[in-house]
Formats: sequence, C-alpha cells, structure tokens
Amino acid sequence: MKRREVWGVALLLAAAVITGGGLWLHAADGAAAGQGLLLYIGVRASNVVYGLMIVASLVAAAGLILVVPSLIGRIPRKVLRRTVGWTTGLAAAAALPFLGIVLIFAILGAVGIGDDVKVAAADGQSVLLVQDGFDGDAVDIYTPHDSLHYKWSRRADELGGWPRVKDQDCQLHSDATGLHLTCGAQTVTIDQ
Repeated sequence: MKRREVWGVALLLAAAVITGGGLWLHAADGAAAGQGLLLYIGVRASNVVYGLMIVASLVAAAGLILVVPSLIGRIPRKVLRRTVGWTTGLAAAAALPFLGIVLIFAILGAVGIGDDVKVAAADGQSVLLVQDGFDGDAVDIYTPHDSLHYKWSRRADELGGWPRVKDQDCQLHSDATGLHLTCGAQTVTIDQ
C-alpha cells in the first residue's frame, strides 16, 4: 500500500468513527425526546449531531479522494481502467450538488435554527428557553432534570414573536410560589 492509500483508509475509518458517534448521540437525543426531555450539553445535542455529520462528510470525501484513484490505477486493462475512471469522475460530479445541499442543511442545523437561552436565578435555579427559528412564535420552557437533560415545563407563546427571546434581557426570580420569568414586559410563572 502506498502512503496515500494508508492516509485515505485512515480518513475513511475516522469518518466511520465520527458517524458512529453522531448516530449514538442522535439515538440518545431521540430517546430523551421520547420521555419529554431535551439533551443539552452546552448546546442542543441535535446541533452537535449536525456538526458531526459535516465533519464526517468532509473527512470521508477526503479519504475517497485519496483512495479511489489508487484503486482505479490498479486495474490492469487500459480500456476498463479508463472506463471506470471516467464513470467514477462523472458519478463524483453528479454527487457534488447533492453533497452541497446536504452540507447546507447540516450547517443550518449545526448553527441552530432557533434560539436557546439559559436563564439563571440568583439562587442557582435555571430554565432553558427554546424559541423556534422560523417565525419565533413558539417558545418552550425547560427546567433542569439532571446534569445533561432538561424537562419540558410549559409553552409560553406570550414570549414569542419579535423581539426574539435572546434579545429581551430575560430574568428569572424564585419565591415560594415558584419561578417567575420576566422577558421584556411579559412575566411567566413556571411550576416546579
């Protein structure tokens, strides 16, 4: 094996490992969602899955660029080698628009369509506000469940719209009746 082939195989194996990690995280996120939980590791787990998909796609493409020409070059018959080479080149050219579209949506998913805002009270209690990215009219409030999960608490559409929740300087206060979230002129009570 040539050095180029070794690097290509190593990149393909790395892409497989990254894909496996993304699939595992996606399954964990789906299992949490089935229980009404949101897997949150500084950002939503779905954003991390999309980021891993981008990295795996680019690493796999680099690995294929290194491996495929060497494999085609090993075909002994000249006519067959050229036919396979041209067919592979045309297939790669046809796949580029698809890969571009996939990468565009993966980038949108990785940067997060929508807003996640974590708001903490003075006593350390916190909530996570999730606002949809389309028109911003849906706002969901999540409370901590454990170190990695937030549990859906309620929907607060009165906080939706413009300005976005992240731009409203939200503050969380707690007392004996529960948590009170103030965003702009709106106040929402959150049961614990």
